[in-house]
Amino acid sequence: MSINNKNFILIKLAEKLKFFQGLDLYKSYEVLNKSLADLNNTNFCVNISFSELDDPDVISLQKKLLRNLGILQKPEEFFVGDITKSKDKLCVYLKYWLYEQLIVNDFSNFEINLLFDFLEKHKNGCMKDKSLEKTCNFYKLSLKDIHEIKNLYDYIEFLNNKDIKIYDEISKDHEWVSYFKKGLDLYKISKIRCSSDKHNNYCYEFNEFEKIYKEKSPYFSCKEKLLTLLHNKETTLTGHSPQDNAHEGTLDPVLYNLLKKNNLLNEVKLHSFYELIKSHSKTSTSSSCVSINEYPIKEEATICNLFEHVKNILEKWDEYYAKYQDLNPNKYCEYLNYWLYGKLININVTPCDMEIFYFLWHKYVMDKEKLINKCNNEKSYGFSKEELINKKKLFDFLEYFKVIKEKLSDVKNENTNEYCKYIKDVFELYKYMVQKKILQSYNEEIRLFQNVFSDNNVLHLLDEKCPNMCLGLVFNEKYKTLCKFEEKSLTEQEKEKLNLCKNPEGAKTGGHDDGNHGKIFNVTNFPTYNVYKELNADLTGQNYYAICSKLILYDEKHCGIFNLCNKLVRNLIKYSKMKNKERTESCSYITHWLYDQIGKIQNINSNNLYNTVAFSELFKVRNDILHQLDTFDCLYNTPNINLKEKKEQKYLHDYFKNHSEMKCEDASSGNKCENYCNYITFISKIYANYIDECCHCFESGYCREICPYFFMCDDNYNPHTLFEKLECNKFEEFRETIKKVDRHVPEDLFVKWIADISIKSPHLLNWDNKKSSITYEEADNKITWDPFYIFALVSFGCLGAFLIFFIFYKFTPLGSYFNNRDSGKKKSYFENFEQQYLEDNVELSHGNRNNQRMRLAYHQA
Repeated sequence: MSINNKNFILIKLAEKLKFFQGLDLYKSYEVLNKSLADLNNTNFCVNISFSELDDPDVISLQKKLLRNLGILQKPEEFFVGDITKSKDKLCVYLKYWLYEQLIVNDFSNFEINLLFDFLEKHKNGCMKDKSLEKTCNFYKLSLKDIHEIKNLYDYIEFLNNKDIKIYDEISKDHEWVSYFKKGLDLYKISKIRCSSDKHNNYCYEFNEFEKIYKEKSPYFSCKEKLLTLLHNKETTLTGHSPQDNAHEGTLDPVLYNLLKKNNLLNEVKLHSFYELIKSHSKTSTSSSCVSINEYPIKEEATICNLFEHVKNILEKWDEYYAKYQDLNPNKYCEYLNYWLYGKLININVTPCDMEIFYFLWHKYVMDKEKLINKCNNEKSYGFSKEELINKKKLFDFLEYFKVIKEKLSDVKNENTNEYCKYIKDVFELYKYMVQKKILQSYNEEIRLFQNVFSDNNVLHLLDEKCPNMCLGLVFNEKYKTLCKFEEKSLTEQEKEKLNLCKNPEGAKTGGHDDGNHGKIFNVTNFPTYNVYKELNADLTGQNYYAICSKLILYDEKHCGIFNLCNKLVRNLIKYSKMKNKERTESCSYITHWLYDQIGKIQNINSNNLYNTVAFSELFKVRNDILHQLDTFDCLYNTPNINLKEKKEQKYLHDYFKNHSEMKCEDASSGNKCENYCNYITFISKIYANYIDECCHCFESGYCREICPYFFMCDDNYNPHTLFEKLECNKFEEFRETIKKVDRHVPEDLFVKWIADISIKSPHLLNWDNKKSSITYEEADNKITWDPFYIFALVSFGCLGAFLIFFIFYKFTPLGSYFNNRDSGKKKSYFENFEQQYLEDNVELSHGNRNNQRMRLAYHQA
């Protein structure tokens, strides 16, 4: 027999939770579990044969089950009290007893099938002779299904109990909390599963059980929430997460301190309203304000004290609050709600206590007919302490955001960093709330937040004042967190690994050197200089991007690769926010900067970077970043990267960007001009190597640029043209050092096309010049295989075939035949579809007998 977990049988449940002993379920179980010798006078199906079962354990349980079916015929003879009135639940109690017996006696799936098959076989025998006034439906379940259904029964009985103190009894035992929490999960999953997939035995059983237990106890939802909170190991008995106490009934503590430092507390009426409420505080003189039998309240004195305070406020609502400082009464009602969140955070109550408090508040307002401006909250879902803290923090921030925004715009503000950190914290809280949206706890705060920040101009301002904090990505639904590339602090172990590359012993093998690496041109006034300076700037602080972590391993051998990765992430994030021409230019700068920096790293293969594992990882990181940023217009797959070529391409790219800045307008610029001439001389040699490769020019004068990211074919950019414009020949050292490199001979497009064909498809131009004499047969053969004649023959042949087919289709019965055949196919398709639909219905009604319910009748006398 199979081994099952028997830690949660009814006897142990009753030992752990005493209230189970008073349940009808427990009392009926005691009767149904009596031995055959003690209770065997029902005369139900006594003549039935059990020989076919051939298993003593199954036979014994089957006899007991039939005896118990007889008991259910006359419940008043065997049960006492209210059990006889629970006629709808009698079958549930019987099946609960059966399922527990299967678990306790370690029945296997094979033995369980024997029992259910026996019931199925004999349901039309002696069982059918009994009255059909009441039936019990037994469904053939697996052992796994039986465990889950029993777990569901226990869960519902547990939550239907009114006494909230029972949660204290199980809270210290994680195993019991987990058992009932599993029942909650099973209930939710089964509700979803069995609303669509109804045609299986588990769902037959669940839906029948759900129908019987449809009437749940009051405050069922808050009990479910309390059970969920108990399951969280970081939660206390009352369902509260252990956090620092907030300022009771005032603003969020962090925001309060920021505003107080800058004397901004009274810029919004929220704070003064909280202070007014404090002045109307009143302590309850009674320890009871509700009937303990009517509501499942735990901390009655605490709730009554708070309710007395709110009643005192509501009594003065029309006089003091509704017209306070000419603000809309609905706004002050909203303020009161969030003030209460602050109070509830700091008192020791359960979610059910909170829900009862809101019920009492609502009832009081509705009963108070003299109130003109009614204020109450009908949107309470039994919030947890964590939810209350989050809701109040976001609301307080939104109320003061206008003041915060003005403070950020103030150039004299010295606390910008503190405000930015706080804003980022709140934005991250919003992202968390969105992830929890299914719980509905944060719906109102999410709506308020979206109303405030729906204007892109506000987000752009925050991005400007609080850079590198990803605030502009707050509404990006692809990211579960605010910053896709989270920053982390380096651990001591990581710092040690990174420090190894600073050891001179590890720097014996330098980076790539193309022979011009040491050539220095004083070009600090060029536009490219400032761009590269910004791209290569060090990251502020000690943080790094988590996505680069894998490169720490390679930093000792390839010193600087980890730091380069972090700079790359920062630059690509900034690039992803650019648009149009600025975005295109930024991509080319980042690409050339990246290869230039790679060239300075140690121990690399300059001929093929992909052969170096570390750089292969770096390019993977780059691609991952671009994909996660949903940016694909700067994603290049460049195999066999040669650093010498990339270096030359950067030189050319920068030359074209700097071209317009090289001017010699006065005598004082002599040294500068000499430096320009030196620079142009250097560039002209590289220019000559690429002009033929990157420019395809035609007789019309138009040139197609093959390398737009680093080469321009316009002759005005020719280094020789600029060399003459700057009069570099006046410097003796540059005379006759540069020759003009002209663009190659213009191409004839037709000739180029024929040339391409001769290379790619030489058989199409099969002109043989080897023979000096050609016979008539050979000449005829040449004409036959001429590409023009082949093309003409095929084209006219196709046109002729289409014409003939059109004539037959239009003017002969052939067209009608095809039309009728098509409609016949359509009709056949729909007929087949309808037939299949009918067959499916037949299959459902005549399916596997294992999926049918068994109705065993018993008579209630």
